[in-house]
Parts: sequence; structure tokens; C-alpha cells
Amino acid sequence: MDNRKIDRLIAVNKIIHEIANRGRRFFYDQRRNRYAQMVIEKHKVFFIDDYTGERVYAYNTGLNDHRGFSHGGTMWGLINDFREFIVTGNHTNGNNGYGGLYCPHWGYPEEDMKAIRAVAKEVGFLKGEANG
Repeated sequence: MDNRKIDRLIAVNKIIHEIANRGRRFFYDQRRNRYAQMVIEKHKVFFIDDYTGERVYAYNTGLNDHRGFSHGGTMWGLINDFREFIVTGNHTNGNNGYGGLYCPHWGYPEEDMKAIRAVAKEVGFLKGEANG
């Protein structure tokens, strides 16, 4: 497997952990002490849901129906942005709707969103300011 793809997978999982450790703690299930994560299996990208523990095929397809995904549409768009970044290496924030990490509807304090964006910039997922 391409080492750059592995590096991007690690980067995305770092962002997921930052999201999970802040604000409303999306991507963390306290009862199970479990974090969500992205994984690559047989050259395909999956999301392991923190709440359901299920492996969710991280692609927008008619067949997928997001089975096993316990978060809403904003987070599904973000997961698809993450998958696209892992696969292509391109800057993909907001490509799959809802504004990605610049979405104003997360319900996180602004200081938490700034910290999440800082990590995302540090690992190469975000390249700059909103829409940039």
C-alpha cells in the first residue's frame, strides 16, 4: 500500500481524535470508551463508528445507506471529505457538503473549532482559511 496514503490515514485519525476530545465529543463513545477511526482494508476506506462499532463503507453510494453510521449528515459529509483526502491527497474540505471543518453548525465553541482546524492544518488536511 502507498505510504503516502497511510500517512494521510494517520493524519485524518489525528483530526478525528481532536474532534472527539472537544466540544460535543463527536466520534467518541463515553460508555464504551471508544473513538471512531478510519481504516483501509483491501484498498478501500472504511469508517469504524465509535457508537455502533460497525465498519461503514465510507462512500456516498445508493447501496450504502450509511448503515452503522451513528452521526448526522454534517459528519457524514466530513467522513467523505476525509475518505477523499486519504485516497487522493487533494484538499477536500467541504467537497461533500456542509462546509467541512468550517461548517458553522457543529455546536462546538469557536475556540474548539479553531483548535480542530489548527490540527487539520498541521497534518495537511486544511490548506488555509475557509474556502481556501
